Amino acid sequence: MLVRGTALVVCALLLAACGGSGRTTAAKKPCVSPKAARALKRIHADTAAIRAAANLPTKSALDGNPAINRATDRFLLDVETAPLDNLTRNRLIDFAAAALVGACEQCFQALEAERPIVTIVHSPHKGDCPK
Repeated sequence: MLVRGTALVVCALLLAACGGSGRTTAAKKPCVSPKAARALKRIHADTAAIRAAANLPTKSALDGNPAINRATDRFLLDVETAPLDNLTRNRLIDFAAAALVGACEQCFQALEAERPIVTIVHSPHKGDCPK
């Protein structure tokens, strides 16, 4: 019984080692320039500020509150000036819009208006790495 169990363990270890090529199969990290990485960090902080401001009380769901308005304006400025491709820009707007759902309808509309949809549709995606 002990011999059979040991044999099964050895077979399992041998089968687990089969097919290895010596290379890791970890996902390849996308190319991000240092400037883009700084911009992404700033934009993620802006999204966190939008989320925090959306948790504050508002008098009107249409207008939001001053903190939401400032955070949304800062986010839109940072997204516009960041050296990012349009697909990334669009996804970041998704995150910001999700952060303020129901807190400020005009802010939500401003985010939707800034989506680079037309540019994405009419230009080929070249990937994350500049050639």
